Amino acid sequence: MVDELDPKAVPDYFSNPGTVERWWSPDQGPLAFHYDAELAILDDHLKVDPAQHVLDVGTGRGRFAIHMAKQGCRVVAVDISREMLGLAQEAAHEAGLDGQIRFHESSADDLSDLEQGKFDLVLCMELFDHLPDLGRALASMRAVIGPEGRFAFTYVASESVYGRLGNIYRWLKSWRKSDRVMISRTYSLAEVERQLAANGFELDDHFGVGVLCLNAQTRLFQDNLLFRSTLALARAEARRWPYHRGGRLARMGAHVVGIARPTTRGSR
Repeated sequence: MVDELDPKAVPDYFSNPGTVERWWSPDQGPLAFHYDAELAILDDHLKVDPAQHVLDVGTGRGRFAIHMAKQGCRVVAVDISREMLGLAQEAAHEAGLDGQIRFHESSADDLSDLEQGKFDLVLCMELFDHLPDLGRALASMRAVIGPEGRFAFTYVASESVYGRLGNIYRWLKSWRKSDRVMISRTYSLAEVERQLAANGFELDDHFGVGVLCLNAQTRLFQDNLLFRSTLALARAEARRWPYHRGGRLARMGAHVVGIARPTTRGSR
């Protein structure tokens, strides 16, 4: 399968206007329930104190930054896209959070101009899959987190049906020598744990969202029988099990949410 992402083309895609803004709206549309489960996991399993200093890396439309700011946290939201930062600022304004979130244009793999070792919680949600160099980004985020801090992240699982279907699609594109830029990839839980350990983190817990979610693409809202049928399966699972904690089902979720802590071992 195709695992490597172009280190220049992918950041260019996400930083250019009129690209990700056209399709990334996880809190809207028929898949909102799937992405809402990620917020529920953080609420259920992270102890959030209003005094905490939170960094949201790859904030997008500001969903997680706003969620934390509503709980009283001091939040810094960064993104590589100036366009997405503008949309996040608009969303924060509409939520009545002017001045509670500081927005900053930066990439995940270079956070050197932020306070080092000061953040109580670092979020990296919906971003692992789009990072050409995950290790470099993890080292950058490890540098800004405090010794007692927590690190929460998501990734698309290669063990999931959704991840496997995506990998087949990417392989076919590579085989056909398509010039379309591949902007995402998948990870196994073992790969994620190795990358975390190599960069000064230890996984505390993980949660799977949407074992039966065959399509978690916010840009594919087709109104056809196949899409409606797969969506019905995902909705039925979400009503009974909004998410799965630990074990085989968790690592087979379409998206896996991980919570890690910094270790005393230095990053690579």
